[in-house]
Amino acid sequence: MTKPELIELLKSYKENKAKLNIRLKELKLARIKLKSLEEVDVSLSVAYGLNQDIHSKNKISDKVGRQVEENDNKRRELEEEIKELEKTVRELRDKVESVDDRLIGLKYKEREILTAYYVEGRTAEDIGNKLYFQLFNQTRSDRHIQRIIEKATNKMLEL
Repeated sequence: MTKPELIELLKSYKENKAKLNIRLKELKLARIKLKSLEEVDVSLSVAYGLNQDIHSKNKISDKVGRQVEENDNKRRELEEEIKELEKTVRELRDKVESVDDRLIGLKYKEREILTAYYVEGRTAEDIGNKLYFQLFNQTRSDRHIQRIIEKATNKMLEL
């Protein structure tokens, strides 16, 4: 992985994580819909009574045939949608997990500063004055924060 790729993954981390959660919910709903389609019972009814000799017996009505056909079409569409969602989920999960795994390898200070800079989009000056003060009751210059970010990014690349 190159440095620009890593930085892009960090910048899109929050968005990718949100997309992953949404796609997982969509996938779950699609699987539930598919399961409900498989449980539909289409039964034949035999017509008994007066003047039944006019109509043929045990014939599948057009209504039942249409319903079976519609269910089959819906099932195929849902299976295709599920395949597409699974592919998307796999890609998003790879991106999110690669960032998560690399962030775990960092020290607390590095992780907090990197996530604030790339993921949250805060400036180095803001991090040095506010976040660093929150964490350690000290302030740091933006150049010092940039050095920490640079070292942490290189450390993530080496992992």
